[in-house]
Amino acid sequence: MSNPTPLVSGALSTARSLQMINCLRDRFIYSEKRARDIIFRSLEDIVRGSHTGGRYLILSRVSREVAMEARREAQRIGFEFSNWDTSSKAVINAMLAAGVLLTDNDVRIPTGIAAMGTKIAGLKEGYRDLTEAYLLEFLIRTLGDVTTRDHKALAHALFRQFDRNIPMEDFEDRVAILLGSLAGRVTLRENGAYAVLTEAVSGL
Repeated sequence: MSNPTPLVSGALSTARSLQMINCLRDRFIYSEKRARDIIFRSLEDIVRGSHTGGRYLILSRVSREVAMEARREAQRIGFEFSNWDTSSKAVINAMLAAGVLLTDNDVRIPTGIAAMGTKIAGLKEGYRDLTEAYLLEFLIRTLGDVTTRDHKALAHALFRQFDRNIPMEDFEDRVAILLGSLAGRVTLRENGAYAVLTEAVSGL
């Protein structure tokens, strides 16, 4: 059997990335990359500001303030996007599952019914990488058939920014780096398929 033509191969990759996006959306942890980065920066500023201002912020309040701050930042830089409330909640859900939102004494805020009423005191070091690695791990665990051939689809699903000036190879490299960070949690089978180790299963 001949190899797929570039057109067919591209269509398959697009369909695969859409499957991955829908998988993340179903668990309410999907966000577009550029919006996610703005939300990360806004959250960092708000958490830092709460320390200097002596404010007591629970996660539900932070979620609302992040959406407002991200909207203002997007307007300032000319980024057109409308779903800030939804995206902010999705990013915070992903961060909760990744264990990077901290309460007092650097204790992770656990997922569950009490999470939104818990005081947020900080962010775990490397929280961006840890959150995006969690999204990757979630796809591997949930889909159950992610292979080394899916790197481009993963790059589209997790990091597409609709910016043609950024080579897709850079995003594929990002996928490879995050996969490397999951060593000990994710294994590569002989058939090229990724699998989450049983003892590493966590999150939402």
